[in-house]
Amino acid sequence: MPRPPRLQAPGSLHHLIARGNERREVFRDDADREDYLERIARYRKRFGFRLYAYCLMPNHVHLAAEQGPVPLSDFMHALQSSYTQYFNRRHERVGHLFQGRYKSFLVDSERYFLALVRYIHENPVKAGIVRDARVYRWSSDRFFRSGTGAPWLDLEQALALMGSNPREARRLYCELMNSHDSTSTYDLLPACERSIKGDQDFAREALRQVCLPRRRSLGWTAEAVACAVAACARVPLEDLVGSSRRRELSWWRVVSAYLGRDRLGIPVSETARLFQRNENSLANSVRSFEERIAHEPGLREQLERIARDAELRA
Repeated sequence: MPRPPRLQAPGSLHHLIARGNERREVFRDDADREDYLERIARYRKRFGFRLYAYCLMPNHVHLAAEQGPVPLSDFMHALQSSYTQYFNRRHERVGHLFQGRYKSFLVDSERYFLALVRYIHENPVKAGIVRDARVYRWSSDRFFRSGTGAPWLDLEQALALMGSNPREARRLYCELMNSHDSTSTYDLLPACERSIKGDQDFAREALRQVCLPRRRSLGWTAEAVACAVAACARVPLEDLVGSSRRRELSWWRVVSAYLGRDRLGIPVSETARLFQRNENSLANSVRSFEERIAHEPGLREQLERIARDAELRA
């Protein structure tokens, strides 16, 4: 069965779920939970997303997040990878902690935001851990009720999605948490393509967007990008297109191929022809480069500076 598509765009609301491998615990004590939340706080600032709600269960995690300029997949990969390293080191174990690929649902925030938050906060009650969501320490439920929370929780924006003012939003939230209205049950909503929670029009538009080919920016060619990048690197263009295999030059060639494809829609094959390199080899180098970017915030910041200095704009 093919994987469901990752539907990610700035401003989109997502329900993220990460489960423990073989349904095993991913938190053994409160120190683990505190560490996980601290990592979310750090990555929220680094990747620029909004966190609206969360719940840490013994063997899985629920997050409601709005994507910023960086794909949420980058955040999740960094979070799960770094936390696994911490967990394995602290508890003297090896191997996978989480169950493969995390789940991500694109959610229609206008219709189902409140239902999603309710579902996330009710998890401990449904699991029989507590009788009332208000007493569960490791979710954001109590913050929605009080109107105040941790600085890394975007509570003000979350309440704005619920009601006309914070007081009215809290009232609506408390009423829904105390009700048994099945029409607001998030888990009963069908998931289109196993990744979208919304009506048919919402799903159709989301799928249309993800299937759109990346448009090539007019006026940009592989050579133009290479010229701009070479200027940033302070090396002659002839060195980049030459036969030298110096590590520094190889790095700048990959940067040219990556930025050309990612920012301007220029196929890697065109850059490979310009540099007289094997297309598959350069494409593999770009894929490896992407993996590094997801785990090295310093590299991402460096690329942003290069793109800005080279004026690589669509």
